[in-house]
Amino acid sequence: MGFYENIVKIKEMRRRVDEGDYEAAQKILDIIPLKKIKNTSDLNIIAQVYKENGRYEEAMEILLKLYQKRKTRKVIFQLVLLSIKMLHIEDAEKYLAEYKTMAPKDFYNYIFRYKIDKIKGESYEVLIDTLVALKNREYIEKWAYELAKLYYKAGMEEECINECSDIILWFGEGSYVEKAKMLKAYYSGETNKEKMIEELKRRAKEKQKVESTEGSEETADIDSYQQGSSIPETEW
Repeated sequence: MGFYENIVKIKEMRRRVDEGDYEAAQKILDIIPLKKIKNTSDLNIIAQVYKENGRYEEAMEILLKLYQKRKTRKVIFQLVLLSIKMLHIEDAEKYLAEYKTMAPKDFYNYIFRYKIDKIKGESYEVLIDTLVALKNREYIEKWAYELAKLYYKAGMEEECINECSDIILWFGEGSYVEKAKMLKAYYSGETNKEKMIEELKRRAKEKQKVESTEGSEETADIDSYQQGSSIPETEW
């Protein structure tokens, strides 16, 4: 494959990535001779395609190649994220320490810290402290609901209800607001478990008509309740 043909293939791969079609982008990537690719931007896209297709080892290989060339904030960010996905905690800790030095005010430091500590099996107290610190730095709907779930699991009823109220007040609408409403209603005795399960089933059926991945998340929620566990886990 010649130089010009490589350029054409990479351009087409980028177009597929912009469209969110990572499967098609991977098919193009599989016929590109990677040893000839030197451009940093192209290598970043290649790592992204590998990662989105679950080919983590290959994505890591590309990222480490970039890391050896230049330790940029973007590359280190991706190394932290991918190390967490691969459950390589020691590597995640190492890259997170570097990232915090480069970007001490970035709220993602708290998110990474939470993900690592959760994998390590840290206590609810430790996990809660991290998400409270994140809330004080940047109030994000997804992580606010995660904090509410932690309060629930830790048996901190008042804090759980208050956090759900904050989510409802600050964000107004959306999937996490609806979950917060249900959690608050359940915890405050305004509804019961059976009613909540039926509501989750109804929502799952509606979402399956629109987007199968959304339906899968709701199904996981239902299974979590039916197994007698805590509030349903949300994916990172």
